[in-house]
Amino acid sequence: MSLATRGRLINKFVAVICRLDTVASAAVVGGGYDPEFDSLKPVANGTQIGATSRREMADLRLPVQLDRTNWGENNPMRGGRQIVADIVLVFHWPDLENSGLIDSDGEPTLKVGDRIAKLETVKGEVEATFDNPPGMFITGFERAGHGLSPFGTPRTNLLFAYCSYAKVAIAGAVAAGGI
Repeated sequence: MSLATRGRLINKFVAVICRLDTVASAAVVGGGYDPEFDSLKPVANGTQIGATSRREMADLRLPVQLDRTNWGENNPMRGGRQIVADIVLVFHWPDLENSGLIDSDGEPTLKVGDRIAKLETVKGEVEATFDNPPGMFITGFERAGHGLSPFGTPRTNLLFAYCSYAKVAIAGAVAAGGI
């Protein structure tokens, strides 16, 4: 099928994604996944908080379109202002296919928990960076844009990735006096 019939992204940016390496994270001595906190276990390093057992694959650069939910909005809270930094990254399905990021079952290999390091222009200039911690993480996915049936059988064209700062990381930083 021609890519012309599957649409395209407009206002392209490039997302730099640090995918979670679950195998390497599980292999960290004293680390791994903690089901009670639904996060990776901290590893003792002589501090009260410990070091992360999170290990990531090499950076992945993918074209995206940005969508806003309340990105950059400040909400007054009793303890001060809290920034609501949720964003939506829109991926073009053929870009994911061409990058080998769709598995044999037709599912994306990007996962909840993958970290968004920064956004760049298509010329490679930094548009936005996301501090880590707390880290901007993919929290959910939704398929969309199923094409125009006059051009043949409709297929998935877009993948929406919902991203937000890690709430657990923010709570840990507050407890440690970091925020």
